[in-house]
Formats: sequence, structure tokens, C-alpha cells
Amino acid sequence: MNPTGIYTMLMKKLHYIVVTLLVGILIGCGSTNPLVDEAKSYIEDQNPQAALESAEKAIEQYPQESLGYYYKGVALGDLAGKKEDPEVRRDFYVRMNEAFEQAKEVAAKTEDPPSEIDRISSIKNVIWQTEHNRGVKMARNDSLMNTVNEPLKYSLGHFKNATLIQPDSALSWNTLASVASMNKDFEEAVNAKTKYIEIVPDTTVKPSDYRQLASFYYNLDNQQKVLETLEKGQEQFPQNQKIVTSLADTYDRVGKSDKAIATVRKLVQRNPENPRFHLVLGTQIYQKALRLTDSTSVISDEILKYQQELNNSSGEEAKEVEKQISTLEEKNEKLLSEIENLTKQAEDELNKAIEYDPDNDSAYNTLGIVYQNRAKALFEKRNRTRDNEKANKIDAQGKKLLRKAMGYYEKAAELNPEKKEYWRSLFSIYTALGMDKKAKDAMQKAGMQ
Repeated sequence: MNPTGIYTMLMKKLHYIVVTLLVGILIGCGSTNPLVDEAKSYIEDQNPQAALESAEKAIEQYPQESLGYYYKGVALGDLAGKKEDPEVRRDFYVRMNEAFEQAKEVAAKTEDPPSEIDRISSIKNVIWQTEHNRGVKMARNDSLMNTVNEPLKYSLGHFKNATLIQPDSALSWNTLASVASMNKDFEEAVNAKTKYIEIVPDTTVKPSDYRQLASFYYNLDNQQKVLETLEKGQEQFPQNQKIVTSLADTYDRVGKSDKAIATVRKLVQRNPENPRFHLVLGTQIYQKALRLTDSTSVISDEILKYQQELNNSSGEEAKEVEKQISTLEEKNEKLLSEIENLTKQAEDELNKAIEYDPDNDSAYNTLGIVYQNRAKALFEKRNRTRDNEKANKIDAQGKKLLRKAMGYYEKAAELNPEKKEYWRSLFSIYTALGMDKKAKDAMQKAGMQ
């Protein structure tokens, strides 16, 4: 027999032995109901099907006695343990729970309830442990995983059984959420994680729990639920950087950039010397500036289209086209002014991040992006300029900004030379500035060959 087969056999035997001991059959202790005694005997003989039939007959003849329901539950639990497929087990567990609840209800109406009723929670706990541990091993044990198709699906089945048997098991709900996520079943992951957060004390919940739940909603493309989850997380953990950052990113993603910035700004106000908070705020502000930059690009394309129309227009038609161009240029100027203001704010925050943490490579990299994008804007302006002298001046200004961006990227790469994106950025700038030798070296470090 292979090791996995031996393991399965031992698990079944262990499950039966422990449950049988908990059933508590005492030699010489009889029952007024012979069918109950018969059910006990069948349980001892490892014949749960016969025990179930005897217990059901006992219930039919003596519905006011709790032990018939009790042994029905025990038999159903044993029958479930004999099934390999966790999905098949589930119906047995549903019926087992019902039988045990009926046993408790009937026993509560009697003056002297049988001692077996007190053992129900212990029996269920043993069965819960069997299902929970089986789920863990099916998800993590390679030799066991290889015994079935879709092992994660089997693992999920075991955890669903565990939560059915012990609905207040936070451990099983939390592990179920993780395994469901591994299996890309994000609906199941959401339900399990939500249940976990509901049943554990507030002092047990961690910031990572809210972020994980939010990630499940993100994978379901439910941005509203992502937002609600992170807002709850922020209420409980107002100082947690990762939650605040995720919340700000979500506000930004759903078009609430001002709220994103305000959220992080509050964090900075409470922690003015925290470099990470300044970095996050600077990044959020600059992201808004970039979106406005995209808007100016769209407007510039419209202006270009109208300028082409103007070349083929005259009279009143030409005046109308000129009016349209003027309106768009005015709109663009306002946007450019706002972009400049936002970019300055972003730079200030990024420089504060470096001030409080001189080794913050992310801050240097983001400043590099800021200056590279400024240079790009100037090069685009140069390309639209028909005056060669003016174009040369703009080109010089753009290259000056590129060199400043290069300095920030080089510092980022010095602090974190393993980050390939820094070297890719440097390759781009070295190439634009005609620094071929450095470009080649950066290309190699970026893994681009």
C-alpha cells in the first residue's frame, strides 16, 4: 500500500476510534429502549449503516427519547467519514447536525437528560478537526494533492464541511477564504472572509484582513465593496499606512482623486515626520497631475484638428474655427497651470520623504518620473513649434530636465540596484541623451538582452 493510502486508512481508523470512545458506551449500562442498545452495539462493531437504521427505528417508536436522535447523529458522522469525496460527506453532516439538535431539544424536556448529550460537542469537535486538517493537508501536501484531480477543490470541500460542523470556527473560515482565493473562487473567498471578520473580536482582526477582503472584491471587479471594506479598515486602523494607501488608490481609481489626496493628507498631518506618508501623498498628488496631463493631450489633438480646418476655411467659418481654437487654448492654459501647481506640491512631498529618509529609493524614482514627464511635455511642444530657433531652445530645456531626471534615477538605482525598472528608466534617458555606453550597461542591468 502506498504512503497516501496508509495515511487515509489511519485517518479513518483514528476518526472512528476517537468518536467511539466519546460515544461513551459503558459495559453493563443498559437502556429502556432495546433499539438504542442495538444502535450502540452497531457503533462499537463499526457498522454505522446498521446503527443508523436502528436509531431511526428507535426514533419512530420512541420519539420522546433523546438517545435515538443522539445515536442517529453519531452514525451519520461515522458514515460521512467513510466517504472520500468531501462533497458527498456534506449531506451526512447536515443530517448529523439536525439529529444532534433534535437530541438536545428532546433531552431538554426531560428531568434527567442522559449523559451522552453532553458529549455531542466533543464528538463534533473531533469530526471538525478531521475535516479541517484534511483540508490543510490537501492544500499543502504534494503527495496527497496528487491523489485527486483539482486538489484545491477537494480542500475547499473539507473546509466547507468544517465550517458546517463548527460554524463558529474562525480558523476554518479564515483558511477557507485563503484556499478559495488560491482556487480563484473569489465569491467563496469573500463569503468566508466576511464571516471570519464577523465572528472574531475586533482586537483579533488585523489590517491585513481588511486588505485581503478588499483584494477579493477587487478580483470580482466590485469597486464599491473594495471602497466600503477599506473605509471600515481605516476606521479601525486609522494609522495603518497600507490600508490608507490602498484606500487612497481606490478613491483614485473610482475618480475621487481629491478624496484620495485628502485621505493621505490627514495621515501626513498626524505623522509629519513619517517619510512613507509623504511619499504616498506626493505620489497621489502627481497621479492627479498626470490625469490632467492626459486631458491636455486630448485638447491639444483637438486644437491641431481645428488648425488643419482653419487652413481650409475663410470668412465667418474661419472666425468660428479661430474661436474654437481660442477656447480650447484657454482651457488648456488653465489645466497646465493646475498641473504645474500639483506637480510642485508633489515634488515638495517627495523631497520631504527624502529629507526624513535619505535612502528612500522609491522617492528618488518618483522624482525621476516627474522630471522625465516634464521633459516629455517640452519635447512634444518642441515638435509642434515651427520656429526652429524656438524649437532649439525648448529642446535644450527638455534635455536639462532629462539630466535632472537621470540624477534621481541614478540615485534610486544606487540605493536599490536590483530594481530593474530603475535601469529601464535610465536606459531610456541615456539613449535620449546619446550616452550609448551607459545605455548599453543599463540595458544589461535591466535584463533587456
